[in-house]
Order: sequence, then C-alpha cells, then structure tokens
Amino acid sequence: MQFTVTINQAKALEWGLNSQQALLFAFVYGCPSWAKAMKTDDGIFFALSKAKIVEELPLLTDKPDTAYRMLKALEEAGLIELSSTSNITLFRLTSKAAEWNKKQDGSEKYPTPPENKGRKNLRSTSEKSPSKVGKKSERGSEKSPTNQDTNNQDTNQGTGQDLQAAPAVPSQPAALVLISSDTPRCEIPMDMPGPKDQTCKTFKAWANYAMAYRKRYDAWPVWNAKVAGQVGQLVDRLGAGVAHHVAAYFLTIDDSRLINGCHGIGDLLVKAEAYHTQWATNRRMNSTTAQQIERKQANLTAGMDAAQRIMQRAGGQLNEFL
Repeated sequence: MQFTVTINQAKALEWGLNSQQALLFAFVYGCPSWAKAMKTDDGIFFALSKAKIVEELPLLTDKPDTAYRMLKALEEAGLIELSSTSNITLFRLTSKAAEWNKKQDGSEKYPTPPENKGRKNLRSTSEKSPSKVGKKSERGSEKSPTNQDTNNQDTNQGTGQDLQAAPAVPSQPAALVLISSDTPRCEIPMDMPGPKDQTCKTFKAWANYAMAYRKRYDAWPVWNAKVAGQVGQLVDRLGAGVAHHVAAYFLTIDDSRLINGCHGIGDLLVKAEAYHTQWATNRRMNSTTAQQIERKQANLTAGMDAAQRIMQRAGGQLNEFL
C-alpha cells in the first residue's frame, strides 16, 4: 500500500478530474520512477496491472475492473496513453500530464537536487556519524531504490513473464525490458472478469472455465467473492496442474441438470473429483448414461437371480426321482 499520495488540486480542477481520478493520477504520475518499462511497436510504455492499483490504493477501489475504467477516464482526459500485453496493462504519460507538478511559471515544484550536491551531503553525513554507516540502510538506499511511499517494492506486479533487462535508457527512470513470448495459448480478452495475473493461484482454472463458458453461452460467467473462493477450492482439491483442464472439460458435458444451471462453478465444485475422473478416462457420465448403466446392471442381476432359481428348481425335481 502506498502511504502518501500528493494531489495537485489546482490542476485536478483545471482538468475536470473528480477526487477518485485525481487520486489515481497522482499515483500513476509517479509510477514511471519504479515501474518496468516495456518496448512495444508504439514506443516505450510502463507496466501497471489493475491488481497493483488495487493493492497500492485501497481507498480508491477494491475492484480491478473499476480501476481500469478509471485509467480509461484518464486517457480520455488526455493525461495518459494506454496499451496492453496479453496479461497486463501498459501506460505512458502525455505531454499534458507533465504539467501536474509544475508551477504557473513552468518551473518544477520539486526539482531534482544536483548530483554533486547529493554526494557532498552523503559524504558529510558519513563523517559526522561514522558509526551509523553500514548498519542500517536509510530510505532511498538500495533497499528502497524506487517508490519510497509504499511498503511493497515488487515492481514485477505478477506479470508471469520472464523479462530480460536491456541496457538502461538514460532518459527513462527505469530499466528497459523486452516482452517475453511466454504467453497463454490464446489472447486473454481485456473484458474477461476475474484475475488476469498469470501468477495468481486461480488464474489458469478461472481463465479456462471463463473462456469455455463464453464459447458455450456467449457470455462471461459472473465473478465475485463467492466464485473466487470456489475456484480456489477447486485448485486445492484437484491440484494446480490439472484443475484448469477439468474446468474446461466441465463445460463440454451435456447433462440436463448442468445445462439448467448453466454449468455453474458450484456444480463443478460439488463433484470435482468425479469430473476429474471423467476427464482423465475420457468417459463422459451424465444422468442418462448413468440410468442406462443402472438398468443394464438391474437386468443382469435379475437374469442371474432367475437362472439361480431355475437351477435350484431343476435340482430339487431331479432329487425326487433319485
């Protein structure tokens, strides 16, 4: 969570931003100082997942989709440009956004101290307090190299991608990285509800279920706290290695009860192990098939009972003639 967010109220009023939009832009404005820079066909963008916004700004919203809509509002206001990979949102500031921390005369409100002055201060501090040197890292040292107002310095934001660092670009505050080709088999639509972070425990299972659900019903399944918990239970019960396979397989089962319930995730969870067996053996089982097997077994049992009675009667009659 970011502890401090500084809002330029004058610019927010001038640009017509409401309080939520101003809060979000104040956070976004500082992101290039620590976020990963990514090279795309349209130039340099910075990675900023919706989950990261929710994590750092809990007062703003707890819904990733709401955070994305607010980003779109900032784009419409001409403050940022948005792009995306298959699993994460990218942004960059516009020239208009550069006015956020400038006074009316155009100068910076918070100019960066000269490099030599910083070295002089560091040297004087070391000489005045030599015993403190090397014992505890001050804020802004290598332990907190970027965003010093947050308690989470992880700038990877759970992209699930292996990013190779390229030579740093002097004009950019963060290292330039190239997007890896390690992506899902198909592109994840931006409007898909639920988690899009590939490192999330429930991502694969939910994505397979949601994509298969939309293919069958031409609509996305509902994502809420209850569904999130059910998907987590599914992964716990079947294992992360196969839960996503079973989730997709579940949507292919033509069972009247499941169809009446539109293949709800709750129905999948009720008989998760049974559906796993069907997927593993490729033997589908619905109510009609079960009834057929039941009738077959009943007929077989009845035949065996009849044969046993005939044998018993035949044996008894034979004994009468001996």
